Amino acid sequence: MSQDIELTNQRLGELWESTEIPVLEIRGNKHIIFSDVHLGNGGGADDFHANENTFLTALDYYKEKGYKLILLGDIEEFWQFKLSEIVGKYDGSICEKIRSFGDDKVYRVYGNHDLDWCRLIDPTKNTILEDTCAVEALKMKCGSDGTKIMLVHGHQGSTESDKDSWSSRFWVRVFRKVEPFAKKIGFTRHPSATKSRLAKDYEKIVYSWAKNNGVTIICGHSHRAIFSSKSYAERLKERIAKLQKEILENRTNKALIGRNRKEIKKLKEEYLKEKRRKLLIKSTETEGDPLPCYFNSGCALYSDGITGIEIADDEIKLAKWHRDPTLTPRYEIYEKENLSALISQLP
Repeated sequence: MSQDIELTNQRLGELWESTEIPVLEIRGNKHIIFSDVHLGNGGGADDFHANENTFLTALDYYKEKGYKLILLGDIEEFWQFKLSEIVGKYDGSICEKIRSFGDDKVYRVYGNHDLDWCRLIDPTKNTILEDTCAVEALKMKCGSDGTKIMLVHGHQGSTESDKDSWSSRFWVRVFRKVEPFAKKIGFTRHPSATKSRLAKDYEKIVYSWAKNNGVTIICGHSHRAIFSSKSYAERLKERIAKLQKEILENRTNKALIGRNRKEIKKLKEEYLKEKRRKLLIKSTETEGDPLPCYFNSGCALYSDGITGIEIADDEIKLAKWHRDPTLTPRYEIYEKENLSALISQLP
């Protein structure tokens, strides 16, 4: 995934400065953000279909809890499938479930794989509208504190997905014919969902824009769930260091020392798992600790489930829904922080 730095900064800057971008209120509302579902036709080239039940379970939960639903791009896989194919497979399940939220509780942001929503009629809406059914970005504010959050799919400035998307779309359509065979031989697959997986140039460039502009940005696109600009491995090291410091400061407290050592052992085991999976990736920040200005909702294509970002009661959470229905709990919070506290750290 190659990224044009100048174009990325230009595109994100234009969206942030635009007065036409809808602004959502955080206070008194609950939002769940999903991206990169890539609904297909249920066949061998449909990467999502194995997580259909998991996604329906998650949607049921958030509807019951009174959440508003934000679809942050690439919900449908239009690079490979026609709308009629997707609706034929999922209209009675995923689309129907989204419609059940009510049109006033569903927001759609388009991505590179579902850019077609600029001109199509949305089957997830109860009221048929002839005008544009998706926007390129959303903003969020908390009362009179001003707008500090922007939500975009994240393809802005990508060479393959923004500048030359027509070419990428052609080759993806061609690959559709051989994708089922490629999956069988293990040539292409989606990994399990890591608790946070930091990336390469894409995340670093978008993080730098957010940092330089004092904005918290929430994206999808990369299929990598990221919380507060840090990898899961980085957060593990921070927790271990904090526990070790408590031991040094409380050398006579045997109960505390025992608890901390037990927790440190558990965290080190988790860290080793990340190391074995080659996820000890360099930070988004080259100078000191990264600011908490970059989040990524992950995707619904993981081999063991889906991830999403919740914003409710001044908390932001990275949530994982496991594919295996026998797991207890099936729903797990990987990370959570006070949103106002995070935003206050921005310049």
